[in-house]
Amino acid sequence: MRIGETKCKSLINRSRISGVDYAINPYVGCGHGCLYCYARFTGRWSHGGERWGSFVDVKTNAVECVKREAPRRRGVILISSVTDPYQPIERER
Repeated sequence: MRIGETKCKSLINRSRISGVDYAINPYVGCGHGCLYCYARFTGRWSHGGERWGSFVDVKTNAVECVKREAPRRRGVILISSVTDPYQPIERER
């Protein structure tokens, strides 16, 4: 599995999921690679069609973004709407 790093402009993003105002996705990709995962489509944009489950990018500035954005956000926040919040790479870190 390829592990990368990326920086995000924003971490608490508007959600179109019913009952959810915002979503936080601390990773791009997912190390689990579940065949039934509804988020598999996201690799098309960020990783040019790489196989789902073969990459995870860690958003290295996530804490700074949350500190900056959280005071302005009110509502329901879903953690990890298009990635698993507990990645296999966390065992190593």
